[in-house]
Amino acid sequence: MEVLQCNRKLGQLRIIELEKPTLRGPDDVIVKVAFAGICGTDLHILSGEFSHISDKWVTISHEFCGVVEDIGDNVKNISVGDRVGVDPNRVCLSCKFCRRGQPQHCTNKGTNNDSTGVFCNGGMASHCVVLADQVHKLPDDVTLQQGVLCEPLSCLLQGWFRLQNSGCLQQDSRILVIGAGIIGYLWVSMLHHNGYRNVTVSEPSQGRRDILANLETGYKVLTPAEVEAEEVEKDSELDGFDVIIECSGFPPAIEKAVSWTGRGAALVIFGCSPRNKPINICPEEIYRKELMIIGCLINPFTFSKALKLASAMGERYLSYEKLGVKVFKLQEYEEALNQLRFGIISKAVFNLNNDLFFC
Repeated sequence: MEVLQCNRKLGQLRIIELEKPTLRGPDDVIVKVAFAGICGTDLHILSGEFSHISDKWVTISHEFCGVVEDIGDNVKNISVGDRVGVDPNRVCLSCKFCRRGQPQHCTNKGTNNDSTGVFCNGGMASHCVVLADQVHKLPDDVTLQQGVLCEPLSCLLQGWFRLQNSGCLQQDSRILVIGAGIIGYLWVSMLHHNGYRNVTVSEPSQGRRDILANLETGYKVLTPAEVEAEEVEKDSELDGFDVIIECSGFPPAIEKAVSWTGRGAALVIFGCSPRNKPINICPEEIYRKELMIIGCLINPFTFSKALKLASAMGERYLSYEKLGVKVFKLQEYEEALNQLRFGIISKAVFNLNNDLFFC
């Protein structure tokens, strides 16, 4: 089978032939991959911005779904023929953080050394072998194309739940979303789906602003300069944003966001930022405003919730056409990456088995 691999230390991609995977043990599942996505994290890794990465060639994509083709003897949660999504992250359940109920910080597994598509072979292949506890059956009304979005939705839910628990998000909150990549679009969709209407989106790319209009939310969509021009006329203490959701990962944007917050506001840091790129924040401003800064890391036990969310949001919000998602063949990966980098599309998804395109 043909696979798309990445050597993150070299910052290179290649297509090679590998043998179709077989069951390694009684807890394994073979997934015939329908769709696999490339996300912003993959672009950051390719550009060398992350240091904690594998130095081996690894089949990429931690966002994929498909149909179960084979299962080990111990597998009881799914059956051959089931349509499934795959959670790329696993936890040990025994380290200090897992025992505290913080599995996203697991020191033995997950983002540290064995996440699928990052440290071990992922979904950019016709078939992938994973463990049964990573596999989730898709609801009947969630298509396989929508199933690819369940992994990013599961990460978004971690931020959503933390924001909800902060008490800063009220029904009349004035909200700003910074960055209109696919994550920004999904945050916009989540906010609109939950009834929030006083929302502004900041995005410098005209192409991405045009895509955002497809969601028909009625939200105000501005360039960063236009947001700055509007905010400079306001008293940020009284009339600043109550919630800012930062999806760009761009340190200067995060720095600017602080000055746009009002009293009692929350700043959600969701975008992947490069390591060792500091920002300047005045501690007195955090103290005076009682500003809450919320970080978000992966998806601690939120994948199953993301499946229900995808079912509820449906075609209204998860249409590829509305979200600016484009489907490519594996051999078109260079064109897909170029369109992604230049904001022509919001996300590149690859169809790995043509017979599953409409399942």
